[in-house]
Amino acid sequence: MGRTDRLAPWLISAAVLSVSIGAVYLVAQQIERLGADDAGTRLGSEIASDIPGARADIESRPAVDLANNLQPFFVVYDQFGMPEFGTGYFDGQLASVPVGVIETAFANGSNSVTWQPDDGLRFATVAVRQGDEVVLAGQSLAPSESRTTRIEWVLFLVWLVGVVVLSGGAALHWRMTQRPSAQADS
Repeated sequence: MGRTDRLAPWLISAAVLSVSIGAVYLVAQQIERLGADDAGTRLGSEIASDIPGARADIESRPAVDLANNLQPFFVVYDQFGMPEFGTGYFDGQLASVPVGVIETAFANGSNSVTWQPDDGLRFATVAVRQGDEVVLAGQSLAPSESRTTRIEWVLFLVWLVGVVVLSGGAALHWRMTQRPSAQADS
């Protein structure tokens, strides 16, 4: 049995471990990212169901400075993609997403995108068409991305421990299955 034949099961185990840890990370990351749409979906649906009431009640809703606040926000856009009213502000003005986000919501009825208005600011947004208007609602991805980073580190440590254990097992197996040297035979 050759050297590589003896190590093959250990290398295959390391590959399986790596692929498994990678799959767990991808699933966890997607759960976090898709879950970040939930607040926007709920708020967007609430506002879209009663845009006139939301417009009349806007003063009772706190403004959300997107650069400094993690609270969910909404902005209602007209048919030309211009912000009309809402709670989401960026640089002192109603938040204005790229017009393609609003156009897609008009064409398809809804649109979910990650919006990055500035470095370090990312938002999970959901745009919902309601008649001649689109309600865009969302929230910061900072908490979700922070959790994803922690998951990434935990999985990296699990992978590292697994590789160390497999390497130790492979080295021990290789050592134990080595042929005795010529000196031991004499």
